[in-house]
Amino acid sequence: MRDTQKITLIAILILLLSQAFMIVLVANSFEKIHVASELARYVVPQKDFKRQVEGALRFGKPLDNLLGMDKLLARSAESYDDLTNIAVYSAHGDFLYSLRPIDQFPAFPDLPPGAQSKTISLADPLLDARETPEAYQIAMPLFGPGQSWMGGESPSVLAGTVVFAFSKQNIRDGVRLFWQQRLFYGLAISAAAALALFLLLRQIRGGDMTALRRKIFVRVLLVTILAQLAFSGLSAHQFHHNHVRVLTERVQAQLDLLRQEVERVLARGITLERVSRMDEYLLEILENNPEVTRLVLHDAQGAPLAQAQDQAAEETGRPSWFLSAADLTIVLPVTGPTPDIQVGSLRATLNANVLLAVLWKILVDSLTVALIASLFIVEQIYFMVSRIKERPEENRPLNTERENLDTLLLARFAAFAFLFAFALPVSFVPLQMRELYTPMWGLPRDMVLGLPISLEMLCALLASLIAGATADSRGWRPPFLAGVLVTAAGLFFCSQAETGLQYILARGVCGLGYGLSWMSLQTFLFTQSTPSTRAQGSSHFVAGIFSGHICGTALGGILAERMGFNAVFLVGAMLMTCSLVLFYLFMRRIPDQVGQGPTVLVKPRALLRYLTNRNTFALIFCCVIPFSICQVGLLFFATPLYLDQLGVNQSDIGRVLMIYGLSVVYLAPQISKIVDRQERKMPFIAVGGLIGGLGLALLFVHQGFMAVMAAIFLLGVASSIGSSAQTAFALKSRATQELGPGKAMAIQRAMDKLGQMLGPLLLGLLMSGVSIAQGLVVLGLGYMLLSGLFLVLARERESDG
Repeated sequence: MRDTQKITLIAILILLLSQAFMIVLVANSFEKIHVASELARYVVPQKDFKRQVEGALRFGKPLDNLLGMDKLLARSAESYDDLTNIAVYSAHGDFLYSLRPIDQFPAFPDLPPGAQSKTISLADPLLDARETPEAYQIAMPLFGPGQSWMGGESPSVLAGTVVFAFSKQNIRDGVRLFWQQRLFYGLAISAAAALALFLLLRQIRGGDMTALRRKIFVRVLLVTILAQLAFSGLSAHQFHHNHVRVLTERVQAQLDLLRQEVERVLARGITLERVSRMDEYLLEILENNPEVTRLVLHDAQGAPLAQAQDQAAEETGRPSWFLSAADLTIVLPVTGPTPDIQVGSLRATLNANVLLAVLWKILVDSLTVALIASLFIVEQIYFMVSRIKERPEENRPLNTERENLDTLLLARFAAFAFLFAFALPVSFVPLQMRELYTPMWGLPRDMVLGLPISLEMLCALLASLIAGATADSRGWRPPFLAGVLVTAAGLFFCSQAETGLQYILARGVCGLGYGLSWMSLQTFLFTQSTPSTRAQGSSHFVAGIFSGHICGTALGGILAERMGFNAVFLVGAMLMTCSLVLFYLFMRRIPDQVGQGPTVLVKPRALLRYLTNRNTFALIFCCVIPFSICQVGLLFFATPLYLDQLGVNQSDIGRVLMIYGLSVVYLAPQISKIVDRQERKMPFIAVGGLIGGLGLALLFVHQGFMAVMAAIFLLGVASSIGSSAQTAFALKSRATQELGPGKAMAIQRAMDKLGQMLGPLLLGLLMSGVSIAQGLVVLGLGYMLLSGLFLVLARERESDG
């Protein structure tokens, strides 16, 4: 009935692929925190340099004429072994001092136009950390006393900027070691999981094919998911301890600088009790280190002499399984004139809650990655079990329904492979247009930024109509193969575009390919399915589309952050050929059934009569088109631009966009069951519209990262509630029955694409006069208003319509 060794080998291959996918996602997520924590250690001597310069400025010395600056620069450089330069600039950006020639060892507060750099988020908002092709650099403002109009002192004003530039070698070596550790963990866990799979699959014996497939599916999925959870948990635990170690070293280094200052004072014969301004120094260190909640200077007997405490941290947390008491306490001895005699100590207490918050962020990132990887795994395992066939035996008829469903599952896998490659650049399409922007045809700038997406949607609409007619007459193969090749060419052209117009046309080519492939796979489903398998085949097809879109968007954001936009387009073009490989190996020999579905040809008069029907008009123009405008306007146009303005990393933008797909994948099947049980569909359609519009309108009350996440989630909820209700409402409409359900659904899909085309253009037009958030609020309020109007216009029963 089956080849156990072949199944086991394929299952282990799936395990290794999923683990590789998981390692890339997890390690990339943790690497950003790793680099930021390493750079934070470099800040300690830089802040000491800032303290000394600002001390001189408080005595009235001008920044452009500070005596001893050369010695101060040299002394600060002694704290590093990989420092390339230190440069000081005035408040107006004029160069003042540097450790080495600035033209040979760059260190600029503002990078030259066109220079490549990547912002790195640090805990201190005053720090501007960037990665350039040559170095890491950290810019820090220098403040001096201002003067009021009466000549007295006023609050500090910006006096200049100091930039420390470092070689990337040490941190890159640390990152390389970081990846090697994750690779070791992944290989070790994969080996154990592969052994478990081998033992579990050996025990499966013949029997009913459905039960056999279920056993294989469950065992492979269980082992793979457990392997991924083990890798995520081990990586998070190890990374947490490394983070605590780096943080401890940073705080210890800062305390060590203070101890050296204190010991220099003690060497002059002053006792520890008489050292002045210790409370101020301790408070300054506390303010620069949010992870520290208490600093105390003790004498030799342990009595406190000076202390500073974060009054806002009412509860600092207690030691736990993740944090020992030793992790939360740092003690440095203070010696007097005689180095062997300890006269006191400096003690720092770390805030456990702050450290646990970092751990929580790590765990959330791990769970997010695991969720993405699980979709990737499920698609592979589904494909594997669908290829397990019964050996033909005499006097045993084959299960034709299962065989037919296995054939339909190929559309799911083809859709997954196609959408996985197609969605890689989704999170930065408008961002790339912004880089290539030049004024066009007198249109507002923001409207021009939406043209690539709008042309893509328009071309997808036109191509789907062409593909439908071609598939009816010549079968689904020609438009599918043409769509894959055209999409791959479009992605390649996107990577080579040097002007905005070239990029817009390239996205149009991508849209043509998408429309051809999407409609041809729809035709494949229609011609190959039977009445008993059509619903299951359609649900599998939709699942493949969303899974591919979610995984591709998330991975594309990560790759864009590491490789750049153009490289991701090239990767997408290469991965697009996987759909051709899938076709050649598994779909090439499937007999084509041409002409089973009638060609969708609608006469103008019939189309006009259908669109002017009361219910049809209300559904399309108050629900379908407004939702599509909001969907594409928010997801693919506004979110990348808005989050990029907030400084959100490209990988995080990709992960935010997947919220929509996840909410639809997991909520829509459950909500559709409730909708199907209810006779009245209009309330669900209206509620869906109100929820989706409310998500956008909430940006009027609160803006920022979390507000965008909420808007995307609520739009996914709106789609889950409204889409199934809209289909059911349309199918029972008298106008739909008169025109024909197939033609009516084709028109509704065309109107959906029309709304998707209008979304970026309309939002871009709004953005030319208001902000992105305000434009989304206008769209949300309009969507809510139209949803209410739908309740007024439409009729559940058409006796009066």
